[in-house]
Amino acid sequence: MKRLAYLVIACVAVPALAAPKKKPPAPKPEKPAPEEPAPAPEPAPKPTPATSAMPTGESKPWSQGVPQDKQDKASALYEEGNQLFAQQAHAPALAKYKEAIALWEHPLIRFNMAVTEIRLERILDAADDLEKALRYGDKPFKPELYQQALDYQALIKGRVGFVEASCEQDKARLLFDGKPWFDCPGTQKIRVLAGEHAIVGEKEGYLTASTKVVASGGQTVSRKIKLVPLDTAVIVKYRYRRWIPWTVFALGLVIGGGGGGVWYLGKQEMDQFEKEFTATCQNGCEPGLTDPSHAALAAKRDDAVLRGQIGIGVASLGGAVAITGIILAIMNRGQRVMPNVEVAPAAGGGVASVRFGF
Repeated sequence: MKRLAYLVIACVAVPALAAPKKKPPAPKPEKPAPEEPAPAPEPAPKPTPATSAMPTGESKPWSQGVPQDKQDKASALYEEGNQLFAQQAHAPALAKYKEAIALWEHPLIRFNMAVTEIRLERILDAADDLEKALRYGDKPFKPELYQQALDYQALIKGRVGFVEASCEQDKARLLFDGKPWFDCPGTQKIRVLAGEHAIVGEKEGYLTASTKVVASGGQTVSRKIKLVPLDTAVIVKYRYRRWIPWTVFALGLVIGGGGGGVWYLGKQEMDQFEKEFTATCQNGCEPGLTDPSHAALAAKRDDAVLRGQIGIGVASLGGAVAITGIILAIMNRGQRVMPNVEVAPAAGGGVASVRFGF
């Protein structure tokens, strides 16, 4: 019986051992996870309001004198601005930051304003706000945020410069790039984008002066504006050189005088001819003095007539020339000309150019 049991177990075990083992199924390749877009840079962290209107101990200079309710309102507006900034709504975000800064002058609010203004390409505003944000150095920034603020400031520095102008004439006024700047006397300094700009000085009774300045990144260019009175700036200009009309007039008089002289000689000769004719032809002479015996008398008559005609012609020509001279003199009356003065920047000073207009 035992042998039969062993035989049954062997018959079952042998096929099981001989059968090939099934390979486990190969693992399916996992699909690569889709790459998530890099998160947009976030604004500075929310400024923490002080616990009281006049905090003690850890009081911060930007919190002094700011009531708690204003700090709370500013913080709420700041948070709204952060949310709008995260949605790329930069203009509305800037509006919220400006509302917040009107309630609480906080460095972090100023920093966020600067970052938003850079996004909006308002570089001059961004430079001003960054300067105010860094008024207290690295406070209250975290190290990485403070470094970011310094990087922004270095970036902007190459794109902005300063223009300084001074004037001493009372009641004069200066315009910068066509917009009113300040009244003289005084000195003012303005932050501008790097490039060419224009300073215009105006004063009643004075010549308007336009000065071109070229501002470089991080540099200050200075100009002193001095206006010129109109009575010393006005120039009398003539169409022709002043001597030309009067020379023509004088030449006409000379020619006319010469013609008159020739005519006078002809008249005298005609008077002499008449005397001789009276003495010779007491009993009458043939018409035209054609007789050979009267040839000399006829020649004197003809010579007197010719001189008279030449004299009248030359005198008429002289009169015409003299009249031309008078006309030229009238046309050549002096005209008051206002010079257009422009001062262009140059190495070591300015170069002034004058353009005349009628």
